[in-house]
Amino acid sequence: VVEPNDTIDMIFSVSTLSGGYMYSRGFGFEKVDNMGDGKTMISDLGLDSYFVTLGKGDLPVGIEDALLGMKKGERRRVELPPSVGFETSNWKPEPTTRRGISRIAGYKLILNGNGSSNPPFPAATIWDIEVLAIKGKR
Repeated sequence: VVEPNDTIDMIFSVSTLSGGYMYSRGFGFEKVDNMGDGKTMISDLGLDSYFVTLGKGDLPVGIEDALLGMKKGERRRVELPPSVGFETSNWKPEPTTRRGISRIAGYKLILNGNGSSNPPFPAATIWDIEVLAIKGKR
């Protein structure tokens, strides 16, 4: 069971509240360079994950709270309001693809506003998370 300050290996996918895909890690939605040559791109399903220690600020507070009590192999869908979202983790975990980086930039514009015609809006995100392994406290 995931406890505070545990180190875990997880996969996740981040979407807008309306269902628009933003980016993910390990769910098979992104492509990774399998051979290191920049040409052989394959799905990241089962190949990529996010190794993180809870309490270090590398995950949004709302996701850390949602992970507590989860077991290995368990999945959860979490609606994350901005008050406990990306801004609480200095925008980590960062996307690794151009598309993901672009989607996060667009999301920041929604949260912060973009001039008088586009005022700030407290847009929530949806996270699908799965715990792959629990390493315990470090």
